[in-house]
Amino acid sequence: MSSGVIDQIKAEARREEAPVRAAVSGGGIDGWLEAHLNAVALLVIAGGLVARIFAATRSYLNPDEALHYLILNQPSAFQAYKASLTNAHPPLIYLVVYAWHFLGRSELMLRLPSVLAGTAFCWFAFRWIKKIFGSAAALIGVILCAFSPALIALSAELRAYALLLFGCGGALYFLARAMEEKAEAKSLRQILWFTGFLYLAILSHYSAAFFTLALGLYTLARIADSRLPRKTAIAWAAGQAGAAAIYAILYVTHISKIRSSIVSWGMPFDASYFHWDDGNILVFTRDNTVNVFLFVFGQRIVATSMLVFFLAGVACIFARDMALGGEAAGSRRLGILFLLPFAAVWGASLAGIYPYVGSRHTVFLAPFAIAAASFLIAAVSRQKLWAGLLIAGALMAAPRTSTKIVESGMNAGSDSLPLMTGAIHFMQESIPRGGLILADYQSSLPLTYYLCGPKTVLPWDTNRGEYSRFDCNGYSVDSVHVWKLSPGNFAPQFAHLAHSAGLKPGETVWVFQSGWGTNLGTELPKQETKFRCLAPKNFGKNISVTPFVVGPDFAASAPSPGC
Repeated sequence: MSSGVIDQIKAEARREEAPVRAAVSGGGIDGWLEAHLNAVALLVIAGGLVARIFAATRSYLNPDEALHYLILNQPSAFQAYKASLTNAHPPLIYLVVYAWHFLGRSELMLRLPSVLAGTAFCWFAFRWIKKIFGSAAALIGVILCAFSPALIALSAELRAYALLLFGCGGALYFLARAMEEKAEAKSLRQILWFTGFLYLAILSHYSAAFFTLALGLYTLARIADSRLPRKTAIAWAAGQAGAAAIYAILYVTHISKIRSSIVSWGMPFDASYFHWDDGNILVFTRDNTVNVFLFVFGQRIVATSMLVFFLAGVACIFARDMALGGEAAGSRRLGILFLLPFAAVWGASLAGIYPYVGSRHTVFLAPFAIAAASFLIAAVSRQKLWAGLLIAGALMAAPRTSTKIVESGMNAGSDSLPLMTGAIHFMQESIPRGGLILADYQSSLPLTYYLCGPKTVLPWDTNRGEYSRFDCNGYSVDSVHVWKLSPGNFAPQFAHLAHSAGLKPGETVWVFQSGWGTNLGTELPKQETKFRCLAPKNFGKNISVTPFVVGPDFAASAPSPGC
């Protein structure tokens, strides 16, 4: 980092409104951007909204989204809440969409609460970054938030992550305002808003625990170093006690009842937990931190650049506060705010509690990554708004040329809605009424929504046990309680189903698969010669409908063994 950049950071930090952009001339494009900054930010956010709506209309419900819908699609809000206790998320998203789904049950309507929450997060992020770093960093940050591939994707899904970000963004903004207000009444009001948004984040996703811990430690440091009004400090402490009470209630009513399931849900993330017996902690930290940024920004060069900007930005923030010294430094402590969330989830991975992984499960890190990187980019660009706009725009344009997708295991383009529509139409045309359809657990979830219809209500405990059978628009669907049917587990599952269902040799069973991973129709012929004549009907690379025939020993056979 050049001495000129450091000097610029220090000069900017000494300004009265902490910290604001270096002064720009009243004319020119920079002056125009400054005068219309909120309007420009809203225009950027509107572009992000369009991107989110487009994403919400182009794909079918993935298995997790379909599961969320089946849970909330119950006869009453209380039954939806009871059903939500079987899944590993707090109840808020289910209750929100339960109330919303009476307005419509299409993919877009079900995803619209996430679209709106993810869009509103961008506004809160803009206001927060402007409050702590000034206009240039805020303009950069809002562009990164609005057009991050991961944030667009998660805001276009029937999941809780957009609500989580909305709660985090609001909490960060109102906490920053509370810290700056000198009048006790105004500061108290901001703390109450902060507490409300913090509770919203807590009730949206359990990863908010790390966000809550980080903000709690940061606020304690600020309270210790500044003259925060007494009533405001008391209100904050009461809010923290309320947060602890919420977690206690969630533990008693939910977490304690699904602890055994949490272990199995965490198995796919084994590499994201540090293993003390054979791991290198430095390599683990480096690789998984890179993966966090790769997930958020979607392209390796951009992700690596943003990681460098983030680290340099945090280092400069610490250097700035040390250079200011005295009471002024104590009024900030921003450096620890950006490191604590990463340190919290990293420490949890070392303890085997939570994965330090580049995925939606750590998306709460995105605001901190974006804000600190935006601070550094703004400093390097000399607080010029036009320069920051160009840099941020170029960074977000690069992932558009990347083939990387947010959901691992899903091939590019294979999640488009017409593919699922085509598969359902094929089944309705090819499978006789009363025919038996076999699906693994993840495939049965979207199958229920698309084949049975979105108005079909299944009891919340339908999929408990080894397998379940239910009528579906004139068809009989058997769902095995295995997440993905594969060559390794297909034979015993098929034989058990055929025997339990009283099937006879020669009867046809149609296997429907969708979601993540490779399907049986692709893998079985490679591993067993008796399946070389399978005739799966594929719709993209992630949806298939494959007919099997029951053999004399209840084993699965290809319909035409001799080809």
